Amino acid sequence: MAGKEYKIAICDDEAKQIQYLSSLVKQWAKVRKHTIVIHVFESAEAFLFHYAEDKAYDMLILDIEMGEMNGIELARRIRSGSETIQILFVTAYADFIAEGYEVAALHYLMKPVDENKLSETLDRAVSNLGKAKRFEIFYQDGEAIRIAVDEIVCVEAFAHCVAVTTTRERYRINETISEMEKILGNGFIRCHRSYLIAMKYMKKITKTDVVMDTDISVPLSRRRYDAVNREFIRYYKE
Repeated sequence: MAGKEYKIAICDDEAKQIQYLSSLVKQWAKVRKHTIVIHVFESAEAFLFHYAEDKAYDMLILDIEMGEMNGIELARRIRSGSETIQILFVTAYADFIAEGYEVAALHYLMKPVDENKLSETLDRAVSNLGKAKRFEIFYQDGEAIRIAVDEIVCVEAFAHCVAVTTTRERYRINETISEMEKILGNGFIRCHRSYLIAMKYMKKITKTDVVMDTDISVPLSRRRYDAVNREFIRYYKE
């Protein structure tokens, strides 16, 4: 049976260490039959710059001793907006372990990283991701609100904001539809230039609309029909 897809970031200021960790992660994914996407970064600042545009990461393998911003400070910044990303520290020293618990680090691995220990830790990360409820922080009328991603049914674009409809209520938040697509990541698909929908809530597809489990009908553009239909079938077969 095929595994799931995971997006993994590796952040380390040593190119050889990045190469080594990447090879171990790829081997783990091959054995477990997971599909992975790996992005690598040579500084905390480089990762933060990218993360501001794309927050859809499942795991972060993070060196502690880096340039101006160390791994602990980076993890603190990430944790302020994401509770579910699995953070794994790698380090040559044990001095930072207490601080790691403050940012809910999954585990510490000492360098040189042992392949079996890394595999065990990645397995635990997958298990946690399966149990965890993912939240994202957005802003509505200048106030920060926390929304559970698995409760989002659809997103509709307006001139200067988007409307997010969940299974509980509806929000108007200060994001663009393209930004929401990046933030929400896997499990969501654009069915129209102004609409993004959660595949888990799709009930029926017609030539012009997608009917959601909540009985909302969302417009489906003609040019996106084939892609949405394929993803709908693939999602429920898996």
